[in-house]
Amino acid sequence: MKKSLKKNRLLLFLLVIVLAFAMIAVGCGGGGGGGGTPATSGTPTASDDNGDLGPAVNMSLGHLFPTTDYRARTMQQFADLCEEYSGGNITITIYPAQTLVTSQDALKLTAQGVADIGMGALSFSVSEVPAFAPIDLQGIYDPENFWEAFELVKPTLNKILETQNQMCLFMMDETNFVFYLNDKNSRDVHSPADVKGLRLRDSGLWIGKSMMTWGVSPQTVVPADIAVALERGTVDGGYTGWGFVNSYKLFESAKTVTYTEISKNVWSPVAINLDRWNSLSAGQQAIILRAAAEAQEYNKVLVEEDWEIFQANLESVGGTIYYMTHEENQAFISLSMQLLEECREYSGELGNEMIDALLSTPSRFDRGVN
Repeated sequence: MKKSLKKNRLLLFLLVIVLAFAMIAVGCGGGGGGGGTPATSGTPTASDDNGDLGPAVNMSLGHLFPTTDYRARTMQQFADLCEEYSGGNITITIYPAQTLVTSQDALKLTAQGVADIGMGALSFSVSEVPAFAPIDLQGIYDPENFWEAFELVKPTLNKILETQNQMCLFMMDETNFVFYLNDKNSRDVHSPADVKGLRLRDSGLWIGKSMMTWGVSPQTVVPADIAVALERGTVDGGYTGWGFVNSYKLFESAKTVTYTEISKNVWSPVAINLDRWNSLSAGQQAIILRAAAEAQEYNKVLVEEDWEIFQANLESVGGTIYYMTHEENQAFISLSMQLLEECREYSGELGNEMIDALLSTPSRFDRGVN
């Protein structure tokens, strides 16, 4: 009887231990969040809904901006999310400030695989890829509806990028165009007459052609030389996105800024080399696309923050911002949109597809088309 009791107690003790270990195992498996919710919910890793990601990859990403720039911070967020969501399976090494690519050669070097992922202004590649021209025609879309325009244009944009062995991962807000003028030419811009004859730095072929319809003499100056050119009077000012003016501290040499509603600055998609993309596993691709979508949304938050910083920076040097009225913006758009038919002839079949998409977006302005 005593032996039987001891035996039963021993069996019961062993059973309790087995059950205890079973409960611990279930808890470590991620089911301890209550209601059966996995502990990793909302954060895909190599071990949950992505399956086997395959061999780890390290990719390069090159761009032109200093690390403090809001676009640089967006791309860093993208890289961080890729590493986090893949559990370290995907790492992206970022080369900022033109250490791998410049804005002018980003498309070419990404196509060649010098950079796995590149970011640069498409406006500088129009001579080689005419289909990009329409996005630089000033006034063809309303900057207030930029994101709607991008979504409509994106399928065509990817068709064009495919001819350059790459595809768009995400876009960033390049900010509204502004006129910025040095002290010698300090004035608010109300009409094309206020910039007629001025030598203004441009940022691409069809932006320059648009400026010429306003009587401007467009000038090509690399970013690193603009501040000196403004101080020496080599150029009288420039026409570009306010984000660019802020990042390169051009407000120190050109304190008079006029904010326009004509267009956003140059389109600069973050694009990946297609050979590199196709070498990735389906799980890796899914993670990269998710990180890209989240980075694109994060960029919108950073733009709002940067706008506040820009205003404060301009105020700190005694600068001013004038906001053009609807009628004043319309005067510029009416002139530049006279280039539409020339742009159709120049940009080819895919360019015309892009034109039609851009014109289908709503606008507050008369673009001279039905």
